[in-house]
Amino acid sequence: MPNWCFTSYVVTGEEKEVCDLYEKMLSLEEREESLVENGFGKSWLGNLVTLLGGDWNTIYCRGDWSDLTKDDDNGALRFDTETAWNDPDEVVTFLQEKYPSLEFYFITEEPGMGYYATNDTAGEYFPQRYTITPYDCGEEYQYEEGEEQEFFKEIENITGYKVTNFEEVEKAVCDYNEKHEDEEIYVKIFRTKPNRYGQQNQRSNRCNHQPLIA
Repeated sequence: MPNWCFTSYVVTGEEKEVCDLYEKMLSLEEREESLVENGFGKSWLGNLVTLLGGDWNTIYCRGDWSDLTKDDDNGALRFDTETAWNDPDEVVTFLQEKYPSLEFYFITEEPGMGYYATNDTAGEYFPQRYTITPYDCGEEYQYEEGEEQEFFKEIENITGYKVTNFEEVEKAVCDYNEKHEDEEIYVKIFRTKPNRYGQQNQRSNRCNHQPLIA
């Protein structure tokens, strides 16, 4: 059983290419049967690769997309993917080769390995850089770049530990969750990386009771 990675995309570029990709993805969703037999259904990423002339046997396609939309105001294409182990970088690289004008902005989460990243360095589409979800609240508190002190302060308020940097955040959350197994807090720290795919700078958690620290 793999760890599942959840990624949201915003795709921008020349209107013709954005529309063509959107229409092809939509056409696959609206088919009566999947283009290629698979275990994911009509929205399997391998169907999109096949439709665009690629070989799903040589491009890693273990996953599917959902929530396909196209913005009325700016024409951007949006969709989410759920894929095994990591974001579908090989598929996106293939799509960029087919549509040279397109830029794929993403934010990705793989909680099993505590991996959180975005390539939206300007925060135009995915501004969150740090999030906290208390055990007793389904609401996720989000902090943008430049709001590190507010983030540290909230960690202090919850855990009771003084924190001034991200290493201290990790230790505070680990210690707190070990002592409050029924009241764990969940923290995500999103790394920013350039607009390219294929390098996953993952590192494992140093604490078994800290599932969401990157």
